[in-house]
Amino acid sequence: MKHSRFTVFIHSFAGIMLLALLTPAAFAQGASAANALGQLSMALSGGHAVQSVQLSGNATWHVGSQEDSGSVTLTASSNGSSQMQLSLASAGQRTESQIGSGSGASCQWAGNDGVAHAIQSGACWRPTLWFLPAFSLQPSLLPANLTVADLGTGTVGASATPYRHLQSRWTVTGAPASLTADVARWSKTDIGLNPTSLLPAVLAYSVRPDNGAPLAIAVEAHYSDYHDVNGVQIPFTIQRYVNGSLQLQISVRTAQVN
Repeated sequence: MKHSRFTVFIHSFAGIMLLALLTPAAFAQGASAANALGQLSMALSGGHAVQSVQLSGNATWHVGSQEDSGSVTLTASSNGSSQMQLSLASAGQRTESQIGSGSGASCQWAGNDGVAHAIQSGACWRPTLWFLPAFSLQPSLLPANLTVADLGTGTVGASATPYRHLQSRWTVTGAPASLTADVARWSKTDIGLNPTSLLPAVLAYSVRPDNGAPLAIAVEAHYSDYHDVNGVQIPFTIQRYVNGSLQLQISVRTAQVN
């Protein structure tokens, strides 16, 4: 049954909101992580840097037993900007976006009325693009203050499946210890790579509500049905789960990469 009112559990989207007072730390990773990122880059695009991507397709938004269906367009650029535009039968238009990166970044969402609402900063610290995490982990495009660790083989999120486990987070210096800890905690993303293809299969992270309540909301994105688009591997099925329940399912029809 379709619902007439668009209820939003989270306003999560890929990106960062680092405060101007934070000084970038040197990029830190061990040899194992560097090797894993190189393998991921080869699996994604044969090692060639991807500068931008646009995906279009069908989307279904789930709220309990209710569904709302329509179309979706997802865009991202290597400068850190990204956007999801939903057009749903009952709820109408819905946009989640990030503009820029670093201290000048801003994240917001807008509903059918077009009024922009700022996304809580902790939900904007995440350094990995939620609908295409490999895009954010290309070695030649990594920001200086992004730390990546290779945690070996293990589970990621709620799944019991063993994956090649990578973890990314922002590191900062010159800030109060409490803020440094908050950035490390809320920017952490766990990426599970398929051990055979070395392409992302799952992404797990936590966000807070827009009102800033100290509540951790578990989010997972799952990727499958990869297609080769101009030499770049794109997942044509993307699912986003919130606290274990399917929130959004995307079936990609067309993809453009540069």
